[in-house]
Amino acid sequence: MGFLVGAILFGMTYADVFPIISGIANYGATYMPDMFNVNHWLLIAFLALFSGYLFYILTKKGEPRPDHVSSH
Repeated sequence: MGFLVGAILFGMTYADVFPIISGIANYGATYMPDMFNVNHWLLIAFLALFSGYLFYILTKKGEPRPDHVSSH
């Protein structure tokens, strides 16, 4: 029932809402370094370090604690 109501509301408001959203979201060809006004290599280094740290945290979180490891 919710999908049907949502589809009807979307269809009724599309012509009024779409031009407003399209005007806000249309930035053209925008790249992250341009958005943050930084060198692209600095952004690449930051994202690589952040990804490495995130993977490190996720692997540590996935390891069982020594008191929960069975000795079977």
